[in-house]
Amino acid sequence: MTSSIHAAVPVPAATPVSANAARAHEQKNCLSIILAVASLVTPELSDGGRERMERLRAAAHRIRDLLNADLDESGDGTSDVDVQRLFDAVCESLRDRAEAANVALVVDCEGGSLRASEAELREALFNLISNAVDATPAHRAVFIHTEITATGDQEWRIRDSGVGMGREILDQLGVPHRSFRRGGSGLGVALARAIVHRHGGTVRFESTRGHGTTVTICLPQAPRQSSPALEDRAAGEALEE
Repeated sequence: MTSSIHAAVPVPAATPVSANAARAHEQKNCLSIILAVASLVTPELSDGGRERMERLRAAAHRIRDLLNADLDESGDGTSDVDVQRLFDAVCESLRDRAEAANVALVVDCEGGSLRASEAELREALFNLISNAVDATPAHRAVFIHTEITATGDQEWRIRDSGVGMGREILDQLGVPHRSFRRGGSGLGVALARAIVHRHGGTVRFESTRGHGTTVTICLPQAPRQSSPALEDRAAGEALEE
């Protein structure tokens, strides 16, 4: 008679999954459907329609990258970011919006690179440049300039051709849920400012009525360790109501 012994293999305990992670995973599934349908529809479109569909797909891929970053808790999420490619990608994603508003995007980029979270910087720039497009009248332009400082850091300026703002409005920029633009939430500037602060940088707004508004972003080549006081102040500026 042959006997056999079966060893019991312990089943690993289930790893808890947060509600946010589950939601992000479901959102990724929805994006996969959107991308699949876009791939099927693209051959049926005109040349202009295919170009717009490619921008839609690029935006969907960007959302998926952001969700992947939320799901990946390992590492600090930074990489060497090529500044020229960064601005090319952001401006391309805003191309339809600018064309619909008859606003030109004039970019003068010196290039270079920095150590950062590319997804976060794209989000910050998208928010600030889209605000500049919204503030600029038709048939005028938004001017974007980047340069490498003497210390190797990055300085970026975004200038709209709008009517400008007074001090009473400038002082309240970035306060969540407080916007002076119809349909605005105030969150775009708050998020952009928080992202730049997390990278050890600064955001400054300058405006004169009748002469538009300029946003200046200064970022170190590599993230610097922020002091607790600076972290507290950045968080307060982003969350203050």
